Amino acid sequence: MKKLLFSLLIGIGTFLLISMISKNHTYDTSVNTELIESNKQKLKIYYIKHAEGGHNVKKEWGIYPENEWPSYVGNHSAFTPKGIMQQSRVSRKLNRFRFDYVAVSPAWRCKNTILPYLKDSEKKAEIWPELAEIYATHLIVSPDLPKHISNEKNLGAGDAITLLPEEVPYFTLRKDGLNEFKKARFPRDHSESLKENAASKVIFDKVLELIDNRSESFKTILLSRHGSNGKGILRLLIKDPLNGFPQITNTGIWMVEQQDDGTFKLKIYNDVPLSN
Repeated sequence: MKKLLFSLLIGIGTFLLISMISKNHTYDTSVNTELIESNKQKLKIYYIKHAEGGHNVKKEWGIYPENEWPSYVGNHSAFTPKGIMQQSRVSRKLNRFRFDYVAVSPAWRCKNTILPYLKDSEKKAEIWPELAEIYATHLIVSPDLPKHISNEKNLGAGDAITLLPEEVPYFTLRKDGLNEFKKARFPRDHSESLKENAASKVIFDKVLELIDNRSESFKTILLSRHGSNGKGILRLLIKDPLNGFPQITNTGIWMVEQQDDGTFKLKIYNDVPLSN
């Protein structure tokens, strides 16, 4: 009788212990699921402007006779001595972050700004023709911005993009981006700025579409491009004209992070973390 009672007590105790373990296991799973959801990686978009090129200093060299200019002055495909120094620091600067995906303008100065980083990190960058330089101002987010209407095709209607043999290990061409875009014609003084911004937005909308597509697989995206359109795409991402913000410096970095509601928040500007 005592043996029977002892066995019964052991059975009841085992049952209660299993029940408690089962409940705790279920609870822990729930907690872990919540932790996974809360720690889910948010999309971050980084941007770096190219190093200082010869075209950036042409105006300041205008006070000297042209025959006294160094060979780099006015050259879009050459860095200034300052630009060479900036380029030498880019790899260390970018290696502070981790990028899943890199896209770059087809311009020489943008490709060569990040080339040291690509070599060091053994990454490849995809060339996006839509990242090429184009005019844009705060009007790009204006509610009065008209819809650009044109009979001429812009996207993919420009010159074919080619890679030099020495560039092939570090850059790839997009299958649907083998040609540059064709810029719409406007007065050189930008007197039709609103219409010009509307035309630029066609290009920017394609960039936003590409980012959205790539974000399904990649969560940290680096773009290497120019100043004016770099600020333009930033304005569209955060829906802010950025009035009062300084120009993006050469090799300056900005970063936006996507929030839970799908909007983007500016976290870094010109290498400086923002506390907002």
